[in-house]
Amino acid sequence: MKRAEVACVLAILIWTGLMLREAMRLNIGWEASGPGAGFFPFWLSTGLALSAAAVLVRALRSPPTERPFFPRGALPSLLKLAVPIAGMILAMQVVGFYLAGALYLGVSMRWLGRHRWPLVVGVSLLFPVAVYFVIERWFLVGLPRGYLDLRPPF
Repeated sequence: MKRAEVACVLAILIWTGLMLREAMRLNIGWEASGPGAGFFPFWLSTGLALSAAAVLVRALRSPPTERPFFPRGALPSLLKLAVPIAGMILAMQVVGFYLAGALYLGVSMRWLGRHRWPLVVGVSLLFPVAVYFVIERWFLVGLPRGYLDLRPPF
């Protein structure tokens, strides 16, 4: 398990290095109209790199175990997580971020989390609205609208 964990963390560190390099090509500072184009990618990549480095240190300090990295019977759980994410990515191309995000949250909360319908509906509707106001109205950053150009009606 230790080798697989270290390999995954190294892959994440390589990915964050590429993301940091690309973010640095853009403006990572604050502009007159708000954050520069590289601001969010830079700080998200930095946080991911620091987290991955902490996991790497923990993995290197821990003794090796015989426990498998991907235990038998884990594939159904992995697919339950991956299928809604893939569905959201595909749906986002057609219906845009907001409706795809609401559908993803609803499906994930109900199917994986087994939450009650009032909570599922509330979160699925309120989260995309909050994202719209924070990202599009406050930071003035457009999110994918899809072919149907769906967005909140306000």
